[in-house]
Amino acid sequence: MQALFKNQNKIFYKQDLIKALKNLGIKRGDILFIHSEIYNFGIPLVTPKELLRIFLDCFFEVIGKEGTLIMPTFTYSFCDGKDYDKINSKTKVGVLNEFFRLQPGVKRTNDPIFSCAIKGAKEDLFLQDHDSCFGENSVFDILTKNNGKIILFGELWLGVTYIHHIEEKAQVSYRYFKEFQGNIIQEDQNKLPKKIKYFVRNIDKSSIIDLVKLLTFLQKNNNLQISNFSYANIAVIDTLPFFENCVEILKHDEKYFLDNQG
Repeated sequence: MQALFKNQNKIFYKQDLIKALKNLGIKRGDILFIHSEIYNFGIPLVTPKELLRIFLDCFFEVIGKEGTLIMPTFTYSFCDGKDYDKINSKTKVGVLNEFFRLQPGVKRTNDPIFSCAIKGAKEDLFLQDHDSCFGENSVFDILTKNNGKIILFGELWLGVTYIHHIEEKAQVSYRYFKEFQGNIIQEDQNKLPKKIKYFVRNIDKSSIIDLVKLLTFLQKNNNLQISNFSYANIAVIDTLPFFENCVEILKHDEKYFLDNQG
């Protein structure tokens, strides 16, 4: 058996992780969108690169060839006044994410702010062009239409970017559209001029999501399943009920999920 971590004098194995994922109801053919914090699992018993490779192997073993794996590789390039280089712009959101995007066969979306790395049976669905980071045909929109799963891997308080897709759909008043532009440097090094809208928060208004409120709401609606691996949390959220339940709430109270101090 492949040992992965030591935590509190206990050894955790690859098969323990696979079992934890299956216990969450993750199955063959699933579409997974993964937020990760891998340093909460304990002391690694393999090299960093080998550990990252095993993580990917475990996810693909559970979802199979019929499944699709997505990880955020956000660069915020246009927000910083920079071109977005699909090959060379590094992600700012995690070591596992960066490792995944560099693997053979992984494709990356064109979004110059909130790009994602994708591999699997339904990868082409997520590679459509779109004019708004969280709008029609974005990764978040396609994830909803196919009832993909959001995975919080290693930590519950990772932030759930998906909520901004819901806020845009609900047209909350504490956010507004701002247009950004620049060039997307394609894989063949050709430059593609691009304009894209980002539903940004209004810093003059209370506009920060309270993750405790959000996760509590999901749990009350039986849409936050939590498992434990190496004394850290792994959680799964189904996007379609997430979307439908939250949009309904925001119709009646758009500030429902906001941090009152935000």
